[in-house]
Amino acid sequence: MKLFLITLCLVLAAMAEDKYESVNDDFDVNEVLQNKRLLNSYVNCLLDKGPCTPEVKQVKDKLPEALATHCAKCTDKQKQMGKQLAHEVKNKRPELWQELVQKYDPKGQYQEAFKDFFE
Repeated sequence: MKLFLITLCLVLAAMAEDKYESVNDDFDVNEVLQNKRLLNSYVNCLLDKGPCTPEVKQVKDKLPEALATHCAKCTDKQKQMGKQLAHEVKNKRPELWQELVQKYDPKGQYQEAFKDFFE
């Protein structure tokens, strides 16, 4: 019985690690998109051109893995926020989008994933 409980605990712990933390899932995407200064600050963090808030640093640290795995560990809320942010930046601030693509996808290996993500 003890072995079963220990195994169950380990399985539950592993399942909990399958998703990124949802600590920032209440993040207000619209506030960032409507505030040019804030958006530029966040993008500068992602591009290593400026300081990072703890929240954006967390995103920055997970971004390469999220891109490589097509956001497999993202919660539904994180996927929705990422899609909204990416879509808005790509369409309304294409110069920032290009800088982000150059940094995080210089070889173009995630272009098909981006296309699927936006659909």
